[in-house]
Amino acid sequence: MRKPESLAGGARLAGLLVGLGLLLGGCAAPLPEADTSPAAEAAFEARTAQLEALDSWRLVARLGLASGEEYWSAQLNWRVQEGQHVLDLSGPMGRGGGRLTLSESGRALLVTRSGERFQAQDPDALVARVLGESIPVSGMVYWVRGLLHPEASYQLDIDADGRPLEIHQSGWTIEYNEFEEIDGLAMPVTMVLEREGVELRARIGRWQLGGDPS
Repeated sequence: MRKPESLAGGARLAGLLVGLGLLLGGCAAPLPEADTSPAAEAAFEARTAQLEALDSWRLVARLGLASGEEYWSAQLNWRVQEGQHVLDLSGPMGRGGGRLTLSESGRALLVTRSGERFQAQDPDALVARVLGESIPVSGMVYWVRGLLHPEASYQLDIDADGRPLEIHQSGWTIEYNEFEEIDGLAMPVTMVLEREGVELRARIGRWQLGGDPS
């Protein structure tokens, strides 16, 4: 028997909320208030300079994407070496996974688990066309480290230690909920990206800064 639409929608919404709760893994302590002092801005700029000086890093994360009443999850392994980004998605959005490679020039190559190959100059458009979901890869190259995209206008809130609290760029709002100190740098652990009914959540379980990310 088909469920009444209201009950089915309620069940989907309940599942979505449970999934988002599991992704974040509990409630983090509230972050400090925004700080607009010159000292806070200097701390943010110093952190930015340190991270931009690293030509290799790696993270392992869980992603959850909510769009309307639908919810999907994926495992992400992202490594960077000498300007090249390699993103391995395991079962993204229930579509089988694949590998996205971004060259230093910005060109994107996506190879699916079934061996299909897709190329484009715009990684966001490529991912949206192949996976059918909006994932702001070009912005996440920066946002996942708590940095600003250098080619887009922005609004930014930071705390007294120069950690980003919220970034508005390219139509997205990026909110940072938790940080972990890695090699003396505060790195994001949980973050939420929102735009026009789409919500992408990330929980980063492992950071590696510098060295061989392979």
